[in-house]
Formats: sequence, structure tokens, C-alpha cells
Amino acid sequence: MATVTLGIVPAPGLPANIAEKVKTRLEKSLNLNIEEDLSWKIEVQIDQITGAAESAKEIMNQSIRMKEKFQWQYVISLTDLPLFEDRRAVLADANSEHHAAQISLPAFGMFVTSANVEATVIYMIKELYYTKNQHKDVQFLHDGIGIKEINRSKAIHSLSKIFKFTKVQRKKVTHSFEGLSVRFIIYPKFNSYLKLIFGMTMMNSPWSIMSSFKKVIGLAFATGSYMLIFNTLWKLSGLYELFRFLLLMIMAMSAMVAWIIIAHNLWEKKHHYQSSRLRFIYNATTITTLSISVMLFYLAMFVLFSVAVVIFVPADIFEDVLHHDIQLIDYIKLAWLVTSAATIAGAVGAGLENEDAVREVTYGYRQYIRSERVRLQEEDEEKEEQGKNNNYPRK
Repeated sequence: MATVTLGIVPAPGLPANIAEKVKTRLEKSLNLNIEEDLSWKIEVQIDQITGAAESAKEIMNQSIRMKEKFQWQYVISLTDLPLFEDRRAVLADANSEHHAAQISLPAFGMFVTSANVEATVIYMIKELYYTKNQHKDVQFLHDGIGIKEINRSKAIHSLSKIFKFTKVQRKKVTHSFEGLSVRFIIYPKFNSYLKLIFGMTMMNSPWSIMSSFKKVIGLAFATGSYMLIFNTLWKLSGLYELFRFLLLMIMAMSAMVAWIIIAHNLWEKKHHYQSSRLRFIYNATTITTLSISVMLFYLAMFVLFSVAVVIFVPADIFEDVLHHDIQLIDYIKLAWLVTSAATIAGAVGAGLENEDAVREVTYGYRQYIRSERVRLQEEDEEKEEQGKNNNYPRK
């Protein structure tokens, strides 16, 4: 039985974690889905360039170099960077000449799961394998990723379960960079942009910076507790309508998101990128990522104040202030109001504790750090090579 080696080259972070998760399952799945007389071996090599490049060409070329270096038969890169063609999001590329492919994980949208990535990797391997080893029973589909295998019980294989609200089109490419033969593009344009932004937000793991909010939570809780001493907020909680509570909450969270972006210099400037589209996507992702983080912060504050108002606000005094019998909804409204007020008054002016952790959830900064690591690695290799040359005996 012949052994075929597939190299997976993920970017650091979530792509690397997903690659490690699917490694063992992929070997079994490929043995079942491709010809029975083949044994598949999977190797994973994390690569900084795959997560630092700005173009599909750079990522593909790096994958091909890795394939040659480790002597793989096939290679697939998993990048957390968005890829585009004619302002549409690209899910994957296949290079039939070099038996290489790349998958853009943000194109999965909010459902960047190991199972979805595994299914896509299998289809991309089928694309490469059946292009190289042409079979009469195989027909490539124009619409949708997948192939038609007449000799199997399930004739048409597609990823419609993953891409329920968007369409994936298989497009042959003749005008792009050398060797690129097939590109899978997401339609329509508006949906593809939303998928990218939500997908990149999930790649950022917005919950990962919650530990940096400890000082902010402490300051906001102290401020809110002090506000509860006076009955002004008690009266307002009884007078406000629902839309005022909602408006104050939105203002509080928006102010906090804006303050974090300004305080930690998270906004991508125009001169940072050649592509204005990439800059727009990065900034939109930063806003959505921080919005989710601040929502989690707000929820934590609301839970704390819900407990605090029940314990520290006497029911009989609360009744005298509101002039009616106190119910649970009155405590909830007071906790809601003091949470918004404390967020605005106490938390907006505070800096988050771990600035590196905050900046790590932005694509531009993460890409910059990876690029710097690549540059330092290349410099070290160059110095090492020069050292070897200097040690050669001179004639």
C-alpha cells in the first residue's frame, strides 16, 4: 500500500489549534474518502509567514516551499487572514501544478469549527488528487465546492451545511499567479463581507481578554457602589422607560469600546496597508471583537450589581422613594441603571491591565508581530550562514 504525505501549514494561534485537532481524524477520513489502496500520513508545521502575509500569492508560495522542504506529496495551508477576488471573499485556492492549496478560515464566518475545517480540507485534497490522477468517474462541479463521484452512493458532495446562507462557486483561474488553477469564491458580496468580519472576530477570541478587565471591573464596581448610597439612581430607575435603559446601555458600551481603541491605539491607519479594503475589514473586526468583549464585561457588572442592590438597598426605604410596593423588576432596573452609569463614570477612563493581550486581538498588530518574528528569524539565519562562511579555511 502506497503512503501519501499531506502537510498542513497553519498560521499560529487558532489555525494551529484546529490543525492539531483534525490531524488524527483526517488520516482516517482520507483513507475512507480517497482510493482504498492509499495510506495517508498527516504532518503539521506551524508557520509565521502563513499568518503574516498580505496576499494569497505569498501564502501559496510559502506553502510550496514548505512542501519541497519536508518532501510532502500535498500541502494545504490554513490562514486566519482574509483573501479576496474582485471584492468577494475567497474560501480556498488550489494549485494543481504544485499540488498545493490554501484555506482562509475567516470565510467560514462564525462557525470556524474543526469539523467544518476538516470537511473542507478533505474536499480540497479531492480537488488536488483527482486533478492529478484523472478518473472517468469524477466530474468537477461548477457551483459549490465538491465533486461528483458516480461510483459512490452519495453522488454529489457539497458543503451546503456549512454555507447555508451563501453560495460557494468553483472558478477556474487563468489570469492569476503561476500554477493557480481553481479558486472557490463566496457569493453574494455583502454576505461574504459579513462572513469575513464575523469569522475574523471568532479568530480573535474576544473572550480571551476578559482577564485584562479585572482592574476596570474593580473601579467600576467601586464607583457604582458609591452611587448606590444616594437615592438619585433609585428615583431614576423608577422613572425611566425601557428605551432610556437601552439607550444608556448602548452609549456606555460604545463609549468604552471607543476608549479602548483610542487608549491602546488599535485603529489601523491608512498608510499601514496597500489595500484599503483590508484596512476596513481589520478595523471592522476590531470593533466587533471589542464589542463582544465589552458586552461580556457589562454582563459581569450587571450580575455583580444585581446581587449588590438586593443586599444593600433596604426594601422599605426603596418603597418610600418609589412610592409603590417593591417587586423584583425594580431591583433589576436599578441594577441595570447603575451598571450603565458605573461603566461610563468609572470604567471608560481606566486603561486595561494587559495591553499586549488587548492588542493581540487585533489583526494588524498580530500580523505585525508575526512579520517581525519572520524578519528576526531571517536575520538569525543570515548571521548563522555568514558565521559558517567565515569559519571556512582560507586558501
